Amino acid sequence: MSNRLYGPSGAPAVPGGIVAANTQAVGAAFLPALQIITTSATDTIILNPALNSATQALVLNIPPGGPLEQRRFKVLASGYVSTGASSTCTVKLWSGTSTTTGSDTVLASTGAMAAVSGKYPFSLEADLIYDSVSGKLDGVQNALANGGTIISNAALAGSPPLSLSINNANNPVLSFVLSAAFGTGNAANKINVQEFGIYER
Repeated sequence: MSNRLYGPSGAPAVPGGIVAANTQAVGAAFLPALQIITTSATDTIILNPALNSATQALVLNIPPGGPLEQRRFKVLASGYVSTGASSTCTVKLWSGTSTTTGSDTVLASTGAMAAVSGKYPFSLEADLIYDSVSGKLDGVQNALANGGTIISNAALAGSPPLSLSINNANNPVLSFVLSAAFGTGNAANKINVQEFGIYER
């Protein structure tokens, strides 16, 4: 049995009717989420494929009153990147819901994955903990991609612990989105998000 707590599987992965990803957003999303990104050097938020909209992000929400208060959990994103020309790609995890990255808070990054022309898999995870007393989020990040990018237990982006006014009674408690940025613009550049979920540690 999977130990996923919240994820876009279309159904709860654990007993208790746990909410799946994006059901508290504008529309439920089912992975994989394939997105073409033609621009270069710009963090582009991955969109919700169920909505066919350029304004609604693929959002992973922690619903209120859940079992994560003061307990470690992991946010995991994985899939593949495909470049139309020799190019790097950077995948990032953000706290927030906006398609405008200036309104979100970056938490973790693969860094610029080695330049290649073709497809390769990636994995990005953040090992996190929060509490409602301080309202802060802390943790480390890990990434693996294309043989040239291996990040192990690096600090979160910013200056953790991050003050995000977290409260386990809020709805949602926390929200996460993903972005991708290609070093070279190309009409064939794409990212396919196969997994975007929250797991117990």
